[in-house]
Amino acid sequence: MIRNILFVSHSAELNGSERMLLQTLNRIDRSKFYLCLLLPQPGPLGEEVKKLGIQEEIIHYKWWLTEKSKIWKQPFSWMWNIKSVFQICKIIHKRRISLVFSNSSVAFSGALAAKARRIPHVWSIHEILCGKNPLINFFFGNRALVNLISCLSTRIIVNSSASQKAFKQRKKVRLVYNALEIGNKNIVPKNALREEFGIGKKDFILGVVGKIYREKGQREVILAVDSIRRTYPHVKLLVVGEVKDQDYYLELKKLVKERNLEKHVCFVGYRKDIFNLLRSIDLLVVSSSVDSFGLAALEAMAVKTPVLAVRAGGLPEIISHGKNGFLIESRKPEIIQKEVESILKNPLKVAEVTEEGFRTARERFSLKEQVKEIEKVMDECFEYNRR
Repeated sequence: MIRNILFVSHSAELNGSERMLLQTLNRIDRSKFYLCLLLPQPGPLGEEVKKLGIQEEIIHYKWWLTEKSKIWKQPFSWMWNIKSVFQICKIIHKRRISLVFSNSSVAFSGALAAKARRIPHVWSIHEILCGKNPLINFFFGNRALVNLISCLSTRIIVNSSASQKAFKQRKKVRLVYNALEIGNKNIVPKNALREEFGIGKKDFILGVVGKIYREKGQREVILAVDSIRRTYPHVKLLVVGEVKDQDYYLELKKLVKERNLEKHVCFVGYRKDIFNLLRSIDLLVVSSSVDSFGLAALEAMAVKTPVLAVRAGGLPEIISHGKNGFLIESRKPEIIQKEVESILKNPLKVAEVTEEGFRTARERFSLKEQVKEIEKVMDECFEYNRR
């Protein structure tokens, strides 16, 4: 019996959680599941899904959650989103949907529609919802948010132990690590993109990948590069990602100009060819304080690029310091500087770590096994619903 599944994406972009959703949709067993994807607007995710032959629906809805500074806007978004819940109920009826799968904690509409139609709901959580400064906040507090997610879900999938910590009641929660699928045929040689960015063969390239906003820590890496270049003048930095916080981006540009770093720091924007870009750098620096998993780190490891990451979020679950990558306790510029300079002085050690990182990515984080676990969770929901 084929089950009809409605996947609800919180955005139509192609960032980490959306890329994970796309890979999952590509791998799910179509002999067991008929797939439909719901998006809030047209975008690159929808374009890629069409190539997979998966049905797409578009209903306009906003995020139900925000950053702490914008929390006052939430009730207005909730009222605006009521219409989307009724529209999703109609899609569930029209397409005979058996289960709704919501991707990310910020999108509630699918969960509420599934509850109204009395069908199972799976909520895939990609965010850390507890701690002192969670990136996403709920008007009534994050403890209430976690309780609401639990009440509206038959099962909850978390992508790391870090994101699992918010859920004290573990009966519904399943830990399924992010994974990736990558072939070698489309990966360019290591130095192929250097000419595009005006980078010489002798330059040592650091990379920071992710949306540009304060919590991602691009500023601290730029300051570290300012210090490193005094000893290693061939060090350069590629800042990769679209701008989320325009004021912060302008602050970074001003910093680069004030420190005369124009020849050492390059902002390259959003890139679709992320694997090729990661392949072209010499060291990925993950300075984020908010990553629940750290997909960019795993992608770098899979193309034999070493990773230096702050010990935060889910990154220590991927990286073991000195074995398959490098961890630092803080993203303070002087700490980043010290570790990068140590890496520059020890190329043989870096080569060993890089090979182990490659092995870790390929063996521990298999997309095939991850999708099997997701299918298992959905099967659990149908069993639960029959009781």
